[in-house]
Amino acid sequence: GTSVLHCATRPASCTHHRVTEPRTSISVVPWLDATVEAVGFAARSDYVEWFWLPVLGPSATWLLRRIDAGFDEYPDGYLLDTRETARALGIAARDDAGPILNRAVERLHTFGIAHGLGDACAVRRVLPPVSQRHLQRMPQHLRNVHAVWICQAKVAGTAAA
Repeated sequence: GTSVLHCATRPASCTHHRVTEPRTSISVVPWLDATVEAVGFAARSDYVEWFWLPVLGPSATWLLRRIDAGFDEYPDGYLLDTRETARALGIAARDDAGPILNRAVERLHTFGIAHGLGDACAVRRVLPPVSQRHLQRMPQHLRNVHAVWICQAKVAGTAAA
């Protein structure tokens, strides 16, 4: 198994409200969306690093990448140990998963990258192109590069690669 998979004492569901109790684990499953997958970009792609990182922030982006990597080994989903993951991502001291990991999960929720699915957290493996609203907040050089990136993806016929 991967370093983020451990036996948990109390699973926590994926919610978009603030969590007051520390989470020990989150059950994560892939969020399948044929529409986004037809036009989107893989969670660990350069596109996500260049254009979703300014939207999600570094902690949420790294959390997304770590969750997606786990799906390679466990394609139907798995239990993500929040303490180990937070420590592995450098966002928690000692055994406290802390508010930064909770905030990262909330950001994935807020921007449509994750949503609650019963007791699990469904997480996209393919992200849509960033919205114009978010793109307009980026530096000019990223806006210029984004236009080229999207054109090249359309010419190639597949963006998710």
